[in-house]
Amino acid sequence: MYKVLIVDDEHFIRERLVTMIPWGEYDLEVAGVAEDGASALELIEQLSPDIVISDIRMPDMTGLDMIARAAARKPDIRYIILSAYGEFDYARRALQLGVTDYLLKPTRPEELLQVLLKQADYLAQLQVQKQRVRRNQYYEESIRSQYIQELILGNHPGYEWQEECANVGLEWMLKGELRLFLVTLEGHATIDKSAQFAVQNVLYELLSEYEAVCAIRLSFGKWLLTTGGSAVEEELLSMAQRLYESIERFTKQKVHIMVSEAGQSPLELSRLFWETEKMMEYMGESQEEPIRFLRPSSRELAYLQWTKPMAELIEWMKGGETEQVVRWLNHLTPSFLEWELGAARRWCFEWLTTIREHIQTGEENVLPDTENLKMRIAGQNKIKDLLQFFIHDIHHLIHQRHRKGSHRLIRLALERMEIQYDRDIQLTTVAEELSISPVYLSELFKQQTGVTFRAHLLQVRMAAALRLLKDPTLKVYEVSYKVGYNKVEHFVKLFKKEYGMTPSEYRGALV
Repeated sequence: MYKVLIVDDEHFIRERLVTMIPWGEYDLEVAGVAEDGASALELIEQLSPDIVISDIRMPDMTGLDMIARAAARKPDIRYIILSAYGEFDYARRALQLGVTDYLLKPTRPEELLQVLLKQADYLAQLQVQKQRVRRNQYYEESIRSQYIQELILGNHPGYEWQEECANVGLEWMLKGELRLFLVTLEGHATIDKSAQFAVQNVLYELLSEYEAVCAIRLSFGKWLLTTGGSAVEEELLSMAQRLYESIERFTKQKVHIMVSEAGQSPLELSRLFWETEKMMEYMGESQEEPIRFLRPSSRELAYLQWTKPMAELIEWMKGGETEQVVRWLNHLTPSFLEWELGAARRWCFEWLTTIREHIQTGEENVLPDTENLKMRIAGQNKIKDLLQFFIHDIHHLIHQRHRKGSHRLIRLALERMEIQYDRDIQLTTVAEELSISPVYLSELFKQQTGVTFRAHLLQVRMAAALRLLKDPTLKVYEVSYKVGYNKVEHFVKLFKKEYGMTPSEYRGALV
């Protein structure tokens, strides 16, 4: 329904215009009438009409003057001029102001209706065009957000990543310094969804004024802003204060903002995010300082040094110094159990990915399966289970690193699993083919790999399932058959136990 405002200083003409057309039949409604330009401007501000029908000659302010002032505030309104004056000067000025139709009084109903329908068609096309633009913008923003999320997770963007970064509209990340704003809604664990959406709307509306900014929602009540350029700290503080004050003014909610140190490359985003999030958790929410910068003060530096002994841990693991590793894990445990589960998952992924790349448990130059690791970490739904997973993986990597060469029989068993995981592979049949007893194969396999025969086969099949589920043409039951499970219900149960979600839920998360 398009809203129409009628403006004329003669009462009987206003009444005639209101009654001469069956407005509702044509998806139109008379939202208001005004007798002069000043009243019309007030109604335009209040009603935001789609179409204005106005006389030219009115007391105090002409229709053209009224249109000129209104167009500066409401540029999308369509204007139709009705006048008893047919002079060319009026028509010429009306065209300059964007008036699309100029009709002379007295106007016949069918003539006015034809003009109104033309305006309605234009408005409908304009609305479709705006929706298309919004969809494209949303799609482009989603691509940019996904790109930054992958960088935050530590996933290298691959070959010619600078060109790809520019192609998705993030060329500003390649110039100047990068900063992260970690925005946390105060009391987000107890606030309802409507409050979160209100804060997010204000946040995104304000950020639309900035060019070199991309925002992503991390979790309920938590957002991350990536900013670029060469802004000095005063400008960053001003931006953070605007965010804080606008959110408080329009939503009555408070947020806490932690600004990261400066980074010089998009490849540093993972480190910046990890440090900023850990520092936010370490320092906690502060009513006195809702906006803080991550600076290397003595207290913070000590904390960061304690939480980042990754280089030492890698050296201990490479050197087989198991006692040092166990001592460090015991020291880590109390603090780990106090972490928020989502943050701990990201921490585990960051550390295990980096450690695996440096330890090189498999063939040289083969990167670890990060997708499988990510899903296995996501499947740990309790902080204690996640800690056990982390400890077990560390010990498994040490074992893999320092075993005295893979036994020939175990290499054959592993090769068969990697190639024939879609078949019915049993410990007894493999042992028979290798001419050894099942008991000996079971013990040797656990000794050489650190896991049982069945557990390793499950990991191989689940990793293959992750790859196959990315193909939208394959049904879940087809994936089940392709990874060696004839009963799809059994496959779904094992997949959910391993990754914390069903195959269909995982596929839905990819969309």
